[in-house]
Amino acid sequence: MKQSMVSSRPLNERFTGNNLKYQFFNNYRKIFNLFTFRRDNMSDSESSKESKNTESKKYVHNCTKCGACCEKWTEIPVYIEDFQNWIADGTIHHVLPFLQLQEIPPSYVRLILKKAEIEDDPNPSGCPLYDYTNKICNVYSSMPLYCSSYPLAYNGEKFYLVDNDSPGLGNGSMTSETLEMARERARNHFTAVSNTSAILPLLYTMVLANIMKKSQEAMESLSEEDQQQLEELLSKSKDDKDTEEETTSKEETTSEEETNPEDEWEELEEEETEVKE
Repeated sequence: MKQSMVSSRPLNERFTGNNLKYQFFNNYRKIFNLFTFRRDNMSDSESSKESKNTESKKYVHNCTKCGACCEKWTEIPVYIEDFQNWIADGTIHHVLPFLQLQEIPPSYVRLILKKAEIEDDPNPSGCPLYDYTNKICNVYSSMPLYCSSYPLAYNGEKFYLVDNDSPGLGNGSMTSETLEMARERARNHFTAVSNTSAILPLLYTMVLANIMKKSQEAMESLSEEDQQQLEELLSKSKDDKDTEEETTSKEETTSEEETNPEDEWEELEEEETEVKE
């Protein structure tokens, strides 16, 4: 019977003296024991301090309520989830006067909040929900997801900043709880964008199709005389528009053909030459 090639002696007896394998094993064991001892004996205060230092390097943002962001935004995207929140807390009446449907070629639509253009408006830009006098949002408790998640965003894989110049960045500190709340808002915003982007174009197409159907039915219900009058009105409106465009084009051409200062200077030089002769 063959004897086993593996010695039955203890490992530290096999690697003795100047044996390089034993030296490597012994040094590795010392390093491992040192690391294990430090990890197991780290105090709670040191662990907490290290955790806070790591956390502070990631993301710190606390709104300063200065209004800088609210005053610079002219359009605020809104989503289906926003309407659910506004209906639930009864603030929908603050929003409806500023709601607009924005078409983005070739085939994208979105809902936005935007101020109407008013002459002599002391605050022509900025969010329509922002109260300039009291420096607060009129729907602060249920502000749009676009605003509540700012400036942190999420793309389905990682978090990132949409604005590196926000006054709230680096302001104060954030606990692990408040950091997770900020991340949750960013995730909710991402979900809202995805849901609304999928549903809104479909609803828009259905509404347009219904309007076209109703218009066609209304046209068919008209008498021949009424249809003829409507066609005449539409034709006249088109002719008036074409005439207006033609007039505008002629005025622009005439303005370009007017004598420019360089032509006048050349004529003046010719006159001076004739006088000298």
